[in-house]
Amino acid sequence: MTFAHPLPVLPSPPCSLTSVRGLRAAGVAAGIKASGAPDVALLVADEPIACAGIFTQNKLAAAPVVVSREHLARSRGHVRAVVVNSGNANACTGEQGLRDAREMCERVARAIGCAPHEVIVCSTGVIGHALPIARVRRGIDSALQELSDEMAAGRAFLRAIMTTDAFPKEAGELDGATVAGVCKGAGMIHPNMATMLAFVATDAQATPGELAHAIPAIAASSFNAVHVDTHPSTNDTFLLLATGRADAPLSSARPAIERVSRRLAWLIARDGEGATKVTTIDVRGARDDRAARAVCDAIASSALVRTALFGNDPNWGRFVSQVGNCPEVGSIEGLSCILQGITVFEHGAPTRFDRAAASQAMRAEDVHLDFVLREGSGHATLLTSDLGYRYVEVNAEYTT
Repeated sequence: MTFAHPLPVLPSPPCSLTSVRGLRAAGVAAGIKASGAPDVALLVADEPIACAGIFTQNKLAAAPVVVSREHLARSRGHVRAVVVNSGNANACTGEQGLRDAREMCERVARAIGCAPHEVIVCSTGVIGHALPIARVRRGIDSALQELSDEMAAGRAFLRAIMTTDAFPKEAGELDGATVAGVCKGAGMIHPNMATMLAFVATDAQATPGELAHAIPAIAASSFNAVHVDTHPSTNDTFLLLATGRADAPLSSARPAIERVSRRLAWLIARDGEGATKVTTIDVRGARDDRAARAVCDAIASSALVRTALFGNDPNWGRFVSQVGNCPEVGSIEGLSCILQGITVFEHGAPTRFDRAAASQAMRAEDVHLDFVLREGSGHATLLTSDLGYRYVEVNAEYTT
């Protein structure tokens, strides 16, 4: 049986990565994916640009993550290109994997006339299989020929980085400095430095140091605040790039960068390999922010909570009992739980509410589940997807 995955109706963003002045992109099919879908993507800057990155904390970091960390450190945050393959993670592939990742950078560098350490490399797909490097080489050569600053080229780049994504994920703003971003991700998502692959670029002026200072907070409210299945990937990468072509400082573009990043994070949660909605879990009144975040994470990690969300079941008992499981919570005497604006539990006791109306309110694509403790001023927010039949179907058949 194949289960339906209702997709969101998404307005087309006003720009793509190639709308950022100084960037060209391409996405091509190289035969890495058996489906024949695009699987090699290339983003090239006209000159060295500022870049900062956040990568997975998984101890089995994939070869491209190892190489990209090295390159960012050696170039001191100046890059000319980003090369990506999908369909193969090049993770858990030993020394050969490192050689392949480095070769990808070297091939791009030779073609565009820069040092290999000015190229960042990313891979995404199935773990534990050697990269079909001959196909990757052909894909890189083809992508180099297809480079363009047309909007369609930015979207071709996006298509080529997708794996189990049910829909393309992009966002952008054109007010003042241009800010545009794309990402891929639907499973193996858990807050831990970054979330799958995400690329956000602006033509505002910024130094690598300024981007490195800004990126942790940007990630904390976006890509590091998404939960799908408590399983961080081996390949998670978030890159923030600035071409400096606009007459605007990073500070003026920062709000747009944050909005674009949060939108991309929402799209990851909305996909969630079968998700039907995104639930924003908001915890206030914890003893500190760290405690609030731990409570958010515990709620988002609960299969019982997420299946109730999938079934539009206002089963507040599942929600508040998970709060009670958290060692960061000292007392639940003052606990309140608000579901879609409806208070269902307050000061340690249930309230009277219309269950049918609450269930109907849960059918929305955006659900809010708020908790109020009375132990301090700690606050945290996390996005999570619901858990339904389609998630099991996708992941049970992922490599078969």
